[in-house]
Amino acid sequence: MTFQHQARNLIIHADDGGLCQSVNRAIIDALKVGIVTSTSLMVPCPAFNEIIDYFSKNPQYDVGIHFTLTSGYYQRAWGPIAGKENVPSLVNADGYFWSTVEDVIANATLKDLETELRAQVEYFLKSGVKASHLDSHRGVLFNDFGLLEIYIKLGLDYQIPPLLLKPNETTLNAAKEQGINLDLQKVAMLMGMGLPFLDRLVMISENNLSFEQSENKYIQSIRQLPVGVSQIIIHPGYDDEDLNRLTGNGKYRNNDLNIFTHTKIKQLIAEQHINLIGWKEFAKLSGFGG
Repeated sequence: MTFQHQARNLIIHADDGGLCQSVNRAIIDALKVGIVTSTSLMVPCPAFNEIIDYFSKNPQYDVGIHFTLTSGYYQRAWGPIAGKENVPSLVNADGYFWSTVEDVIANATLKDLETELRAQVEYFLKSGVKASHLDSHRGVLFNDFGLLEIYIKLGLDYQIPPLLLKPNETTLNAAKEQGINLDLQKVAMLMGMGLPFLDRLVMISENNLSFEQSENKYIQSIRQLPVGVSQIIIHPGYDDEDLNRLTGNGKYRNNDLNIFTHTKIKQLIAEQHINLIGWKEFAKLSGFGG
C-alpha cells in the first residue's frame, strides 16, 4: 500500500467491528484474504473484547474507534462505557443507549457526550492497540456542529485523526438533504487545522439489493473515484444465526464480504491504477498525529 500524490488513493473500510462474533469473523477474514485496508470497533458492544484481543496480537492492521451512542437492537442492547449513572442523558429508562439518532440528538447533553466518548477512547487504548482513526456509528456526531466539535476535539487531544469529508457542492447538498446545515466559516476553520480530509466517501446502505446489484454499485463507484483519497465503507458479516438474530441483515453483510474478498474487485482496482492505503498512511502523509 503506497500513497501517491496526484493519483487515486482508496481506503476500503470494514465497519462495525465488535458488533457480534459473526461480524468479527468476517472483518478478520476480509483483512486477511480480501482487499480491506481498515476497520473500526464499537467499544460498548458485547463482542468488542474478543476482536480487540485479536488486533492486540496482530498490530499490522489499521483499527479505529467507531464511536457508538445508539443501541439499535433491543434483543442485545448495550449501554455506556462511562456508566449510565455518569451520563444519564445518553440512556433510556432501561439504562441502554437510545435506539435512534433522533433520540440522541434530542436528549444528549454535550457534557455527557464528551464524557462517554472519552471513556470509549480510554477503554480502547487500554488494550495496547494504537487507534488509526476515529469515526461515528450511524453518523451521529455529524448531525450537529456542537457534536462535531467534540469529535474533532477528541481527535486533537489524542492525536487520532477523525474521519472528515472535504466539503464541496456534492457533500454540502447531501448534508442539507439530511437536515444538516454546515456553517461554512466553521468548516473553513477546520480546514486550516491540519486535519486530514477525505475527497470522497462511498457507502451503499440499501440492504435489499441482490449480490449483483451491490457489486455493480461498488464497481461504478470505484470507476468514478476522484484524484485524492477516497474511502469505501462496507459492512462484512456472515449470513448466520448470530448476525440475523441481532440485525436481520445477514444477506446484505455477506454480500459485502464476498464482493471484497473476490478477485473481481481486486482486478478492477489494479486496472484502474488505484492505490490501496490505510488510515495510518493517510494520517502520516497528511502530517497529522504522533
